Amino acid sequence: MSSKTYLRILQGGLIFSLFFVLFVFTDLLFPYISSKQLSFNILMELLLAIWLVFIWRYPSYRPKLNLMIAGLVAYFAVILVSCFTGVDFNLSFWGDVERMLGFFHIFHFLIFFFILITVFRMWTEWMMLFIASITAAVVVSLIGLFGANGYSTIGNTAYVSGYLIFNIFFAAILFFRARSSWRYLYVIPTLIMLFQFKGMHTSGAIIGLGASIFLAILLIGILHSNKKIKYSLLSVSALMIITVAVIFSQQQSAWFQNSFLKNLTSQKVTFQTRLLSWQGAALDFKYHPWLGTGFGNYAIIFDRQFNPIFFNYDKVETYFDRAHNNLIDIVSTTGVIGLMAYLSIFIFVLYYLWLELKKNGYKINGEQNGCRNLEIVLVIALMAAYFIQNLAVFDSFVTYIGLMMMLGFIYWLPKEDAFKSEEETINTAWLKDSEREWFALIIIFLIALFIVSKYNMKPYRMLQGVIKGYSSIMVGRSEEGFNIFRTSLTDTPLDRDGRGTLINLVASNPEALTSLSVESMKLDYEYLVSLVVKNLQYNEQDSLFQLQAAQIYDLGARIFFKDDAQRTYYSELSLAAAEKAIAASPGRIPGYFVKAQSYLMQNKVQEAIETLKYAASLNPDYPQSYCRLAQVYMLSEAVDEVKESLEKCVDGGAVSQLGSANSLIMAATYLAETEDYPRAIIVVEQLTEVYGDKAEVWLNLAKLYVVVGDADKAKVAADKAVELDSTLKGQADAILEQLTIDNK
Repeated sequence: MSSKTYLRILQGGLIFSLFFVLFVFTDLLFPYISSKQLSFNILMELLLAIWLVFIWRYPSYRPKLNLMIAGLVAYFAVILVSCFTGVDFNLSFWGDVERMLGFFHIFHFLIFFFILITVFRMWTEWMMLFIASITAAVVVSLIGLFGANGYSTIGNTAYVSGYLIFNIFFAAILFFRARSSWRYLYVIPTLIMLFQFKGMHTSGAIIGLGASIFLAILLIGILHSNKKIKYSLLSVSALMIITVAVIFSQQQSAWFQNSFLKNLTSQKVTFQTRLLSWQGAALDFKYHPWLGTGFGNYAIIFDRQFNPIFFNYDKVETYFDRAHNNLIDIVSTTGVIGLMAYLSIFIFVLYYLWLELKKNGYKINGEQNGCRNLEIVLVIALMAAYFIQNLAVFDSFVTYIGLMMMLGFIYWLPKEDAFKSEEETINTAWLKDSEREWFALIIIFLIALFIVSKYNMKPYRMLQGVIKGYSSIMVGRSEEGFNIFRTSLTDTPLDRDGRGTLINLVASNPEALTSLSVESMKLDYEYLVSLVVKNLQYNEQDSLFQLQAAQIYDLGARIFFKDDAQRTYYSELSLAAAEKAIAASPGRIPGYFVKAQSYLMQNKVQEAIETLKYAASLNPDYPQSYCRLAQVYMLSEAVDEVKESLEKCVDGGAVSQLGSANSLIMAATYLAETEDYPRAIIVVEQLTEVYGDKAEVWLNLAKLYVVVGDADKAKVAADKAVELDSTLKGQADAILEQLTIDNK
């Protein structure tokens, strides 16, 4: 094939890949991530086969290595090495479905980069690439602005913001590179993207974009040859600094606290949780300074250094698998060596950009060199925005694409003129004729297809099966669902998430298992245990896996409760797994709940109480500990001990953590008997969430409302009881009549 044919195929492939950001295949697990990454992987693997033959046959197109590329390759090399030195090779190399940021997946972005710097050689080609990227970003923005979800097809507001930053700057580059009045058309997509960006409310990205705009204005002011423009822009820069300083000096003012500006300060809850995470990373660094815990293995650091104070800020998002700070994440998981390699990329980038500025005379004006310097300033500002927003997040599919495009453009800038005059040469070695060329293409393409099938299509089918199996179980077809899981989980590199999906589903909905026949229940439970064991083989220090194991073994102890030997066997396994989970994350309070439950299954009530007391001492402001403690006190009929724990549970707004309906009934009964009617009402209201179809529950709630004199709520509750059971009408009328008498 001619070089032009190769170029058009490869260019078209890269441009097409930019639209994968729109892919959301709802039949896949984690569709916002897996849909894009697997499609991207497949395309890059096929393009790689074509690219290898292309640069083999046409050596003049081979990328010219420089320090920036050396830094990029070194960084990927360190990541690969850390996969083997870290704690969980599978997670480091293959990643998980929720992120798909294992070495295997991010290596495809490096493929993208090398193809990019090979085939995009003229400004018209870069213009088409930028226009394609901006077009995709505009579609993403419009879907976000007018669709059901603000995060559009990307699935995360932080990812959307980072993605839009790149494309806003790409639009700026196109605007200033163009010379005709048509360039003002680029304002339209920029405004659309800015509206979507505003709606994401991502603090780090807002600060990053704002800082980059300031930096661009400042640098243009410093370098511009027109004194009027120079001093105007420098004045604007100074005014921006003063304005920001004045605004943020009012942080304690009511208007500031009620505005979005509060989210740009350290007062934001997510900043506080991330700060705790970063502090933990600093404490843990001494254990793995050089190569870290292994790429993607930040979770082990977070768990090991988990601070129970975290629950004061967030009780839901308590598992961090990333530092939410790119630099901390890199140094934690790839060590100092990884961080140095990563930073070297950008140090060399700045060096090359400085050389370009120097070559162009350090001036921005209307001349060709002056316009190129303006582009360099925009690239520097974009790099600043990328770095700053990544101090509160981490790279994802969309930002990796943007980063590689930015680095590719930086590689191209000094070579723009050289590419125009470069002559094409054809290899005269083995690949000199078309027959050998096609033979090489076919062989390499077949290898690519094998990789596509084994490492992309097979996981793709597994992810589809997981969703089908999950859906079947959720609608009551448990046996069918388990069988689908069996046929889908065939030991692909990404099975860990598929196994985890079934484990979590059964742990939170035991009836999915207990509703089966005895024989099927035993078989499916054994299968579930086998999945737990397989996941633990990746990393026995994983507190989440150990906690899941403890929950599944505890479920076994309850399923086989009547069999003393089985109950003891599984409760001991549950206790051992809970202790390992606690050892891996001593500050994570829920681990102690599972441990206490294991003690209860062994009838070791006092040990369960002591475990829960210790859990409560880790964070006295975490009400869930008191709920579990109150539950155990009530079950053990330690009436004298219930009061304090139950009050802290109810007052802390954690009544739902009291456990089963029986526990709620016991709590309500205790509170009513001690004449603590306001708290009794809160418990019974929670009981209606569990037993909302039981007329007696509503009738009892009506009685409590009568005691506290709440006539309106008493009538609503009494009417609901009669609606569910008309035979209770006489009792309901009597209750409401009593309320009338009391009011007289």
